[in-house]
Amino acid sequence: KVPSPGSIRYLSSSARDCSVAAGSSTRDKMQCSQHRKASCKAFAVHAPRQSPPIHCVSCRARRKHIVQATSSSSSSQQAELLPGPRNAFVPGQESESRRQLFNRISPVYDELNDRLSLGQHRVWKRMAVKWCGAAPGQRALDVCCGSGDLAMLLAAAVGQSGSVTGLDFAADMLQDASSREAAAAADAPWQRPAKVSWLQGDALELPFEDASFDAATMGYGLRNVADIPRALAELARVLLPGAKCAVLDFNNSSQPLVDSLQGLLLEQVVVPAAALYGLEDEYRYLRPSIKRFPTGREQEQLARQVGFRHAVHYEIGFGMMGCLVATK
Repeated sequence: KVPSPGSIRYLSSSARDCSVAAGSSTRDKMQCSQHRKASCKAFAVHAPRQSPPIHCVSCRARRKHIVQATSSSSSSQQAELLPGPRNAFVPGQESESRRQLFNRISPVYDELNDRLSLGQHRVWKRMAVKWCGAAPGQRALDVCCGSGDLAMLLAAAVGQSGSVTGLDFAADMLQDASSREAAAAADAPWQRPAKVSWLQGDALELPFEDASFDAATMGYGLRNVADIPRALAELARVLLPGAKCAVLDFNNSSQPLVDSLQGLLLEQVVVPAAALYGLEDEYRYLRPSIKRFPTGREQEQLARQVGFRHAVHYEIGFGMMGCLVATK
């Protein structure tokens, strides 16, 4: 019930001093349960005590801010409880946590990949290089290059007349990649791939000019960045018009059977195998990271939103892997 004008006792000559937002109506100000107190500089309202609390614009905004802050805090607490290394899913801390994760697994990364995929990861990576369209004489980029598999495949595709840059945020991974490249050159001196430039950097802030590359790949990296749309936008920015990128990663399948099988293999095969190397927590990170990863259709939409004119996601490896191919 709105009180009559006679029941209002003005405490100052102007309502400008009231802390209620300027957008509040007079009715809001009179009814606001927070501003019935005499401490309000503009007026006090004598309303029935049994009246339900009504909040003006200022109070509603303040309550909304509190609810949002509480929700954010709750989300961070839930993220801390997810399997995997500490802070791997906590906003603002996930990048550093994941960088440390990849530095830790670098000594056994390639061996585990071969064992756990039965060598199939090499087939999937060759498919990604083919789909990105890298050709002799071109400039190619591999983002989140890890131990260098995709970068070295790109080097073979562009040849000595081309150039390849492999970028990663984990220094130990880059060291391993450089060593593997040198070993491959010693084992097959007759081959003439491009020399790869290994560079430590951030996938969210690629240190290259616009339109610098003819082709790009990203293998098992997009899922691990803190901002997926931004990483895709950076790929689009550094590619030439008409160029393609191929993004290979685990597939967050919408098919219940595939999803269940993937979860079973990760939990019963991958994690126990990693535990033999003392890396159980590092590989328990996989399942929640996949479930938080955009589906193939969502990746296509994101790619188009950030500047790619065409994008298609291919499910491979019995639907447990996927490759996004986007054309600028």
